[in-house]
Amino acid sequence: MTQQQLEEHRAKLAAMKDWEVEHDYQASHNACRSIFHLPSPSMVQQFVQAWKELRRRRKKFLKF
Repeated sequence: MTQQQLEEHRAKLAAMKDWEVEHDYQASHNACRSIFHLPSPSMVQQFVQAWKELRRRRKKFLKF
């Protein structure tokens, strides 16, 4: 995944609703935990970015 693709994915996640980010997180988590093959580096990056976005939103929510 190039730097530009990573930034585009971050922007896409930031524009999503909370439930959409959770769905994206679950989908990428399921893709990464297959016991039959290792996940690609780009899939791991997508998973990590979804996790970071959820964490960022949770911190923002807990401040209120």
